[in-house]
Amino acid sequence: MSTSIALHGASGRLGRLIATEAGDHYLGPVVADAALPSADVIIDVTSPEGLAALLPRLTGQPLLIGTTGGLPMEAITAYAQQAPVAIVANFSAGVSLLLQLIQHAVSTMPDDWGVEIIEAHHNQKKDAPSGTAKRMMRAVKDAGGPSEPTAHAIRSGDTIGEHTIWLSGAGERLEIKHVATRREVFAIGAMRWASWLKAQQAGLYRP
Repeated sequence: MSTSIALHGASGRLGRLIATEAGDHYLGPVVADAALPSADVIIDVTSPEGLAALLPRLTGQPLLIGTTGGLPMEAITAYAQQAPVAIVANFSAGVSLLLQLIQHAVSTMPDDWGVEIIEAHHNQKKDAPSGTAKRMMRAVKDAGGPSEPTAHAIRSGDTIGEHTIWLSGAGERLEIKHVATRREVFAIGAMRWASWLKAQQAGLYRP
């Protein structure tokens, strides 16, 4: 199923990658003081402030949010009453699998084990812990683990993205880790999520 997209944040590093991946399905950027492209899905990869400015301009288009940080949740929830909206902290396919593994492991680990999350990104990333780490924390909580697992953030060099969870007991430790080795995986995943979102009913989705 082909899905056309428009990008809010098209000039950023991730936006440029998504535009390239979308090819002919990319209908153009969302810019201030101009009509929105007639795309199947709007993808936002800007900032919490940029997203807050975008929401009042939308008129029922499906919205895929890849922005992380302090999101304007009240405005997002209100818009989701008229359109499908998905907040996806990490577009890669591997992180979806990571979350499934976390939920299974945490739900079956011994009661006296502890949980720690470690994430590493490049030194230009602004939010810490990352949106993906926060999503991992929610997966831990949903699986019956600690309600506030500790997350450690590393900002160094040009690291694309690494997320590790430690499940530790006396004398042993289990590590589950996802490493992004190419930024293109996020663009590929963004198009996959856009196609999924296009087929959904109005509502807020936080996979």
